[in-house]
Amino acid sequence: MFWIFSMILAVAVCGGVFALGRQIRKEGEEGSPEADRGLLVMIIAGVVFVLWAGLHTGVAATRQVEAGHVAIVYEFGEIVGQREEGLQFIAPWQSTRTESTQVQSQTFESLTAFSAETQDVFIVATLNYSVSSGAVQELYRSVGRNWFNALVQARINNFFKEDVVQYETVEVAPNRENIRASVKAKLQGDLEPYSITVVDLLIDSIDFREEFKASIEQKQIASQDALREQERIKQREAEAEQAVAVARGEAEAITVRAEAQAEANRLIGESLSEQVISFTAVQNLSDNIQIALIPSGQGLLIDPATLIGTGTSNDDDASPPSGAIAGP
Repeated sequence: MFWIFSMILAVAVCGGVFALGRQIRKEGEEGSPEADRGLLVMIIAGVVFVLWAGLHTGVAATRQVEAGHVAIVYEFGEIVGQREEGLQFIAPWQSTRTESTQVQSQTFESLTAFSAETQDVFIVATLNYSVSSGAVQELYRSVGRNWFNALVQARINNFFKEDVVQYETVEVAPNRENIRASVKAKLQGDLEPYSITVVDLLIDSIDFREEFKASIEQKQIASQDALREQERIKQREAEAEQAVAVARGEAEAITVRAEAQAEANRLIGESLSEQVISFTAVQNLSDNIQIALIPSGQGLLIDPATLIGTGTSNDDDASPPSGAIAGP
C-alpha cells in the first residue's frame, strides 16, 4: 500500500513539474532561454520520477524470508503463491505474511476435564508441532491465517475431556501417560490431513479442586494410621508366637529331662540287688557311728563290730558293746 501511495505521489509531483516545464517551453520562443529552461525542467521531472519510482520499487520488491519460514504472497487479498527462505524479489504491490515451519511450542494452561465421578480436573499441557513448508499455502487457503486456533485449540481440549472421563479421580494422575499418549495419537490423526505434525505432547501438571485434595489427604492419613496399627498388631503376634515357641521349647526340654531321668531310674532299679544295697549302705555309713537302726525282716547280717570298728573278743557269749544295737 505504501508503494502505491508513493507512486501516486511521484506521478503527481513529477507530472506537475513536467507540465510546468512544458508550459514554460511553450510560452518561450524556440531556441530562447525560456524554452531551454522549460525543457530542462521537463528533463529533471522525468529523471526524478524514474529515480523515485525505480529506487522505491527496487526497495519494496526486495524481501528477506527468515530461515525456517515461508512467505505467503497476497495480491489484493488473494493468495497467489509462496516463497521459501532467503532473499526474494516480490512485486511491490504484493504483500506477504511469513509462517514458521520450525518446531514450535504452545502451552495450554486452562484445559479442563471431568473424571468418571464428575470431579473437576485441571490440566496444563505443552504441544510441540510443526507445519510442512509445502502445505502452508493450502493451509492458509482452506483454514485461514488463524489455523492454529481453529484446528488445534478446540481439539486438544475436547480430546483431554474424552480420555480423562474414563478414569476415576484418584486414577487420573497414575494414568497420565496413557492419557497423554491417547490425546497425542488422536490429535496427530486429525491434523495430519493439514500437513501439521504433532512432534510431542507433554502434560505439565494435573490438579484438582481444593476440597477433593483435602479429602484425599485425610484418606491418606487414615490409611497410614491403619497401616501403622497393622504393623503393631503384626509385632504383637510375632512376640506372642515367640513366647509360645519359647514355652514349647522349655516344655519339650522338661519332658526330655524327665524321660531321661525315668530311663536312668529304670536302669538303676534293674541293676540293684540285696548285696549291692547292703554294700552301698555300709559304704555310706559314717566312720564314727555309734547306733545303727536296722529294720527287721530284711535278712541283713551286719557285724556290729564292723560298724563301730571294735569287737576283738573271741568269746561266743560276749555281749555287744555298749550302745550297739543289732536287728532282731
